[in-house]
Amino acid sequence: MRQAVLTAFVLLLMVFVLFIANGHREILPNEISTYYVHNFTGDTGALNAVAAIYLNYRMYDTIFEALILITSIIGMLHFFKAGGNK
Repeated sequence: MRQAVLTAFVLLLMVFVLFIANGHREILPNEISTYYVHNFTGDTGALNAVAAIYLNYRMYDTIFEALILITSIIGMLHFFKAGGNK
């Protein structure tokens, strides 16, 4: 019962955060997207805007996401080994 309440609370919190984030789209400046559309070829040399954004503009973001994923996997493997047969 306690786990169900916690799960429901987390789901409601996620819905609330997404609802708030979705309502504030106008805060993000439109100039950023306009800059990407007009300057991706000169900045990156890519012919495709999607490839330019993923491979050049967001390169560090992608590298750090992969680093966090690998760190969490290593941590979970460590805790599984440390837990033993309980």
